[in-house]
Amino acid sequence: MIVKSKRIYMEDGLKDGFLVIEDGKIQQFLTLSDDKEVIDYGNMRIIPGIFDTHNHGTCGYSLSGEGSQEEIKGYLKGCASQGITNVFPTAERSMIAAVAKAAKENDWGATILGIHSEGPWLNRTGEKGVRTGWPEVSLDAAKQMVSDGQGLLKLVAIAPEIPGIDPLIQYFLKEGIVLAMAHSDTNYKEATRAYDNGFSVSTHTGNVMTGLHHRDVGGLGAALLNDHVDCEVICDGMHISLEMLKIYFKVKSTERFMMISDCTPFSGAPEGSYKGFSEDMTIQVSKDGFVLSDTGRLMGSSQPVLYGIGNLVEKLKMPMETVWPMFSLNPCRKYGFDKNKGSLNVGKDADFVVISDEYRTIATYSMGKKGYDAKEGSVFNPEFLKKWGKGGGAK
Repeated sequence: MIVKSKRIYMEDGLKDGFLVIEDGKIQQFLTLSDDKEVIDYGNMRIIPGIFDTHNHGTCGYSLSGEGSQEEIKGYLKGCASQGITNVFPTAERSMIAAVAKAAKENDWGATILGIHSEGPWLNRTGEKGVRTGWPEVSLDAAKQMVSDGQGLLKLVAIAPEIPGIDPLIQYFLKEGIVLAMAHSDTNYKEATRAYDNGFSVSTHTGNVMTGLHHRDVGGLGAALLNDHVDCEVICDGMHISLEMLKIYFKVKSTERFMMISDCTPFSGAPEGSYKGFSEDMTIQVSKDGFVLSDTGRLMGSSQPVLYGIGNLVEKLKMPMETVWPMFSLNPCRKYGFDKNKGSLNVGKDADFVVISDEYRTIATYSMGKKGYDAKEGSVFNPEFLKKWGKGGGAK
């Protein structure tokens, strides 16, 4: 297969030419080709495939509950429709085994490179009373998660201040699992101590953590000032303001940021009101696609990483050459996949996405195989609307 574009963002710069793909790899880059079997994308941008390491669901497909293989298949197709070639499904404990099984049979869109567990050991006191009290700390539960993951559990997010959590921290580190600080009320010194003792990722940096203050720069300051910490960041412009993102990128090298979506199954849902996660809750999907509770609180993200890419390039005027490593190469490097993935370079896997000037997915290729084509139309789960839509559908 040969793919042509006037704008291909390769590891060594922006190029006009042809990608020659064989056996799932980029075999050559050519400036000229007389081959008649060329897929010509004209002036559309070809960028490295998005690696989303924090994604709870999308397009009406969930990573909670029992987790049928059909649900996971739809989820991976939904990911591909948003330009994701590689993903860490952020699954509930009950889903870890099912996701691990799907990873072995994965030929459905985005590729599962690992599993992310956000919790259950989180400190929710900073979230207006949601899930008050300390979660039960169980080493047996941690061991079961690792067993269910079958070697694919790569990232676990924990609040380090939870009483009795240290044995779990040491266990996960011994198993080679990356630890992220998440949903935590630690101050600067406490957070820095955790980063000095094994934590190396900041979960959705700036959200559900202590913020910057002139007397204590908090968990956010610790994430930004500790050079060895890699920071997840949601760039939808709502979770973190664009002005705060400017501060982030002035304080810390962009090489230490990993763009994430933190998407939920509501990502891609039509505007309207939906049933919430309890009988007295209503979820609102705004005209702009943001997911809010009936009190106006953000309920996870709804915008894909591609939306955030558009924000950084168009609104913050950051060069695409600076932005693309944050959604591809940086996470691949952090989790040990950069030898074969993370950039468009001869010899690496042919993971790439073709995007429009409006930052919409035209086509997604994973390992050289097309996982999504915009001509397919919507891949949103119709059963989701029946289950969660008010009165059987969104209003």
